[in-house]
Amino acid sequence: MDSSDDPLLVFKIFVPIVSFGFLSICCAGLCKIFQRVREEREGREERVQAAARAADRPSVYVIPLSLSEDERHGPPRYSTVQFYEAPPAYHELNLKPETCPVEPPPAYSESASPSHS
Repeated sequence: MDSSDDPLLVFKIFVPIVSFGFLSICCAGLCKIFQRVREEREGREERVQAAARAADRPSVYVIPLSLSEDERHGPPRYSTVQFYEAPPAYHELNLKPETCPVEPPPAYSESASPSHS
């Protein structure tokens, strides 16, 4: 009997190759799962730290108002609002003086300069 025709020899060669491939796929999957869990945990910690830093800082959008004690705790009064007239329509607007030059630009003139060779 010839050793190249032995079906057990084919089995001995392909089983380790297939099992190594399967083991590699499983390890890669586990590594990705662990990496995702670690990133989620780090992201959660960063969000908690950012929230703590934001709570320590005063708001940037504080608008100081100088109101009397009665005005602070009373209902708002809408009668004190100043009304302004509507802006003019676009076709009624004039150009600003700084955008229109007073004197015309200089006349066009040609000049020939010697070439630097």
